[in-house]
Amino acid sequence: MRNVHFSLPLFVSLIVFLGAPRLQAQTEIGVMGGVSLYSGDLSPQEIGLYFQDVRPAFGAFARFGVGRAFALRAGVSAGTVTADASENGLALSGLSFRSRITEFSLVGELNLFTIGQRIAPYVFGGGAVFRFSPEAEFDGDFVQLQPLGTEGQGLPGYDAPYSLTQWAIPLGLGVKILLSDQVTLGLEFGGRKLFTDYLDDVSANSFNYGDVLEGNGELAARLSLPFVEDPDLDGSYSRGGDYDDWYYIGGVSLSFRLSGGSRGSWNSGRGIGCPTF
Repeated sequence: MRNVHFSLPLFVSLIVFLGAPRLQAQTEIGVMGGVSLYSGDLSPQEIGLYFQDVRPAFGAFARFGVGRAFALRAGVSAGTVTADASENGLALSGLSFRSRITEFSLVGELNLFTIGQRIAPYVFGGGAVFRFSPEAEFDGDFVQLQPLGTEGQGLPGYDAPYSLTQWAIPLGLGVKILLSDQVTLGLEFGGRKLFTDYLDDVSANSFNYGDVLEGNGELAARLSLPFVEDPDLDGSYSRGGDYDDWYYIGGVSLSFRLSGGSRGSWNSGRGIGCPTF
């Protein structure tokens, strides 16, 4: 997979370019507090909720109303994902990770309908770029895994080291509740479709243990197969399975209207996709 090069100025410029024509419509700013969690090679199901892996998450966003049924939202979120294969019931004892995630996203929100002109369920989707760095605990401290090349990354015949900045597709649903003319409460949960299988530093790729030991060092080798007591130097191993990596962010938000609209641009119930109940 090609490395993804992240440019914050470019991302901000894109938000301004897309949002500027609508700044005279309803504009809101808000904050979010909630949770983040992971599913992937170190979880027993491709998409599942493993409450022992739930960690805090938070964020901030700006929302630009585009008519009564649609809004454009730019945001930044931060959280941590973690997993331990042993706790999740997998036969990969000792294989675990944690990773802090910072995400910049641009998504569209489509209101499905309104209830009593104050409640609007919605779906959302868009694009995001995120930064991560998987770590594993070793001798009471945490070690960054990507520079080690635990699956032979960087050695002849193996993939290049994976990029720690990647693209993602946020998808999810939520509900907005109009508390007053200026304040909206939101509840939301969404997953991120990733284009890397290394969120946890574990993939389905095969590697030779001796290659990792000789080429990337003893620490890389020890952390590559902590669940194998006496690895075969000539043995070929694969740590991952068929499951793609995902991370999820959900929580409660509070947003404040800065300009445009009256009592919310979506609560009239008129417009495509917005029947009123």
